[in-house]
Amino acid sequence: MAQYTYDEQGVTFNYFVLSVLALFLVPLTLQWIYKTVKDAKAKAGHTYCNCEPCKNKSVRLASARKRSAVRHVASARILFIVLGWILFSFLAYKISLTEVQKVVWDPYDILQIPEGTELPDIKKTYRKLSLVYHPDKAPKDQAEEYEAKFVEITKAYKVLTDEDTRKNYEEFGHPDGKQSYTMGIALPKWLVEGSNSYFTLAFYGLLFGILLPTHIARWWYRSRRLTKDRILNGSMALFFKELKENSTHRDLIDILSTSVEFKEKLTIRPSDEANLVPIVTIIKEEMENRYGQKFEKSKRFSAPYCYKVKVLVYAHLLRVEVTDAGLIKDQEFIVETSVHLLNGLLQIALVKLWLQSSSRIMDLSQSLVQAIFPGESALLQLPYVNNALLRQYYRSKKRTFPSVQKFLDAPEDQRKSLLKPLSSDQYLDCMEVAKAIPQLHTLKAEFRVAGDNILTVGAIVTFILKLQNGVVVGVESAKTNGKAVEHSAVNEKDDEDDEALDAVDAIIEGKKEIKESDERISPAHAPYYPGEKKPYWWVYLGDPKVNRIIVPPQKITDIVTKKTIKIQFPGPPKAGTYTFSYFVRSDSFVGTDLRQDIKLVIQEPSDLPPEEDFDDTISEPDEDSIAGQMKLMREQGISGAISGPPKPQPNQKAKADDSDSDSDSDSDDD
Repeated sequence: MAQYTYDEQGVTFNYFVLSVLALFLVPLTLQWIYKTVKDAKAKAGHTYCNCEPCKNKSVRLASARKRSAVRHVASARILFIVLGWILFSFLAYKISLTEVQKVVWDPYDILQIPEGTELPDIKKTYRKLSLVYHPDKAPKDQAEEYEAKFVEITKAYKVLTDEDTRKNYEEFGHPDGKQSYTMGIALPKWLVEGSNSYFTLAFYGLLFGILLPTHIARWWYRSRRLTKDRILNGSMALFFKELKENSTHRDLIDILSTSVEFKEKLTIRPSDEANLVPIVTIIKEEMENRYGQKFEKSKRFSAPYCYKVKVLVYAHLLRVEVTDAGLIKDQEFIVETSVHLLNGLLQIALVKLWLQSSSRIMDLSQSLVQAIFPGESALLQLPYVNNALLRQYYRSKKRTFPSVQKFLDAPEDQRKSLLKPLSSDQYLDCMEVAKAIPQLHTLKAEFRVAGDNILTVGAIVTFILKLQNGVVVGVESAKTNGKAVEHSAVNEKDDEDDEALDAVDAIIEGKKEIKESDERISPAHAPYYPGEKKPYWWVYLGDPKVNRIIVPPQKITDIVTKKTIKIQFPGPPKAGTYTFSYFVRSDSFVGTDLRQDIKLVIQEPSDLPPEEDFDDTISEPDEDSIAGQMKLMREQGISGAISGPPKPQPNQKAKADDSDSDSDSDSDDD
C-alpha cells in the first residue's frame, strides 16, 4: 500500500510555485518587451511636418502616449509581471539557501563506528549502546525516543552480524526487506491539515468554481457578440439590412451612425445639444455653398447618438473646428471607429459583389482618414492647402490638378503659383509631404495559367500584377491576352525582378517565391486623423459595365518600391474575350488609385497545342556491365551469370544466317 509524505521543508512546493510562475511570467514579459520595442520604433520612425494640424496632432499623440504609459504601468498585467518576478526572485533565493536533507539508512552510522570494523568491536559497541538506550532505562519523558533508537541499533547490529538480514539490506537497502511505496506531494503539511482544510477547499472552490467559470463566460459572451474583425454582430445586422446597391456617401454616413458601437459607448451629455448648434450651422452653410445640398437630421435614424455621430462626421470631413473638449474626444472616437466599421460595410458589399457600393465605401475610408469631403481635391492632403487657396488659383489660372502626382509633374512655376501665399519653408514642407504620398504605377499585368501558353475554359487563372511606387518614364502597352506593361528607367536595371515575372509559371505553382522587400511604409500623413494610420491597398478585378466585382479584393501593405501580387480565380465557363478592369484602391490616400481595363481571352481546350512525343523506351544494358550481369542473374540464376550468356548452336547460327540472307534478298528485290 502506498504511503504519502508531505513536503515538510517546503522545497518541492517552492519548486512547483516557481515553475508555475515561470510558465506565465516568461511569455507575458516577452510580449510586453516586444510591444514596448515596437511602439518605440514606430514612434521614432514617424516624423510630422511643421504645419499647425501636424503639430497639434504630435502634441496630442505624445500626451496620449504618456497617459497610455501610465495606464499601462498601472495595469493589472504589469502589476502581475512585477509582483510575479519579485515572488519568483524571493522563492529562487529561498531555494538556494535551503539544504535538502537526504535520509540514508546506514548501520555503521547508527552504531557510530567506521566501516570495516571487526566483529568483536561491533558486538562491544552494540552492548554499550543497548545498555544506554534500552527502553527499561529510558526517562519517562523520552520513552518513545529511546525505544525507536533501540530498535534502530538492533537492526543495525543484525545487518552487520546476521547473514539473512545482511542479504535484505544489500538487496533492498533495508534490513526488513522490501519497503512500502511512498509518494511525495509537493504541498506543505500545514496546507492540508484538518484545521486548514476548510480554507483550502474554499480557495479551490472560489478559483475553479467561481472565478474561472466567470472569466470563461465573459470571454464567450464577448466573442459571440463580435465578428472576426471585432465588429458587433448587431452592427453587421444593421449594415446588411440598410446597405443598398446604389447607396451614396451620405447614405453610408447615415448607416454608420446607427452602429451599436456608438449606441453603447458614445456618451450623450445634456450640454451636447447646445454645443452642436453652432457646428450644425456651419455645416449647413458649407454644404449649401460648396455642393448645393441640404444638411438635415435623418428621419429614419433620429436617435440622439445617431444625430451626434452624423454631425461630428460631417464636421470632420468639412474640417469644421470643434471647440468643446468633450465633443473633441467624441469626434476622435467616432472617426477612428467609423474607419474600422467601414470594413464591415465592405464585407457585405463584397458578398453581394456590388462594385459601385464597394468603391464608395473605399472612397469614404480615404475621406475619413484625410478629412476631405468625398469628391473634393486631392491637394487638400497637403499642408497649408485649403479650399480658399484652391478656388483662388483655379479661377485665375483656369487650370486644375486632379491628383498630387499631376501637381508634382507640373512645372515648378505652376506649383509655386498655386502655393504663392506660402513662405519658402512652408513650400518645402508641402513638397516634402507631396513626394511622400505613394504614387503607384503598373509595371506588368497579365493573366496566366500554370503550364499553358493560352487560357482555356475551366482553368484556374492567375492574375499577376507588378506595381511600383515612384516615377515611371515611358509606357508600353502590350495587348496580347490582356497583358499591360510599363517600362521605367528605374526598372531597366532590375533584372532579378524581371526574371521573376518572366517565370510566372514557377510563381503560380509555388516553386518560386515572390521576393518581398524588408522595407516598411511609414504611417500616412493624416494630420486630422486622431491616431496614426498604417496605409494599405485593395487589389481586385471588376466589371463596371454590369457593376459587379469579379474577384474579391486582396489587402496589400507596404508597397514601398515594388510589389508583385498574385490573385487566383476560376476562369469563365465559356470561350471568348472578356474585358475587365483591375483596381488598386488606397484606404488612406485620395487620388492615388489605379484603374485599368484588361482583356481576358479564353479559348477552348481543343486549341491547346499537342503534347510533344518523347521516347520512353529503355535500352538494354551491356552484357559486360554490372546492370547486364544483374539482368542475367535474374533471368538465369547465379550459375548463368557466372558462365555468361548462352552461346548460339551451329544450327541456330545457320538459321540465323539464312534468315539474314533472306531478308537481304527481299530488300534487294524491292
